[in-house]
Amino acid sequence: MIRKENDPMGQAIHNYHYLNDATPVIVNTSITVDEELPVSYLFRNYKEMPLLEKKAMDLVKGRVLDVGAGAGAHSVYLFEQGYQVFSIDVSELSCEVMKSRGLVNVDTKDIWNLEPQKFDTVLFMMNGIGLVKTLEGLNVFFEHLKKYVTPDGQVLLDSSDLKYMFTDDNGAYWLDLNSNYYGELDYNLKYKHLVAAPFSWLFVDFERLKLAAENSNWFVELIYKDDHFHYLVKLTLKH
Repeated sequence: MIRKENDPMGQAIHNYHYLNDATPVIVNTSITVDEELPVSYLFRNYKEMPLLEKKAMDLVKGRVLDVGAGAGAHSVYLFEQGYQVFSIDVSELSCEVMKSRGLVNVDTKDIWNLEPQKFDTVLFMMNGIGLVKTLEGLNVFFEHLKKYVTPDGQVLLDSSDLKYMFTDDNGAYWLDLNSNYYGELDYNLKYKHLVAAPFSWLFVDFERLKLAAENSNWFVELIYKDDHFHYLVKLTLKH
């Protein structure tokens, strides 16, 4: 759980919801500097969602677990469609906002310490799979996920291949082959006077994700891929 005093993202979500304060979150990573994240985007409705997310919402079935739900954009939409939605996030403030928005099953937890229970759909939107931090973390992650998916259930997740970030004007890649995988990033978030502790986050290309998932006996279906190397996959357990 991230406490209020150490939670730039949660503070931003809380202030936008209760005070209409649109001050953006400043995002720094190991490959980008001072990018602004508009907090209003975290409250988007279905019409405002990118096509990838709309496709994910349209595939949802049954009892739903929304992991890293944030301000609850996906949870609120699905709840309004009549789904039984369980929303979890490590941010105490974000969970408070989701409850204020009418969601009834909200818990301040992450997928690692959630008690095992079965869902028909498990969502990891906005590159929620990044919580595994490293390529090696994918193996543990895909085994752990089995605790939360019914035999005929599904996992919907998106990620991006960041290789394009390392391409020069001639289309050549300038990756350091001796360094860590290029999708393993260090993150730091800032909101007003609050600065979060640095954390690691993974963006993984489809082929590596597919290999890791198949090694854990998941069937991997590529649902959608856009022009910016962002993709959506559906995972189902092999029988």
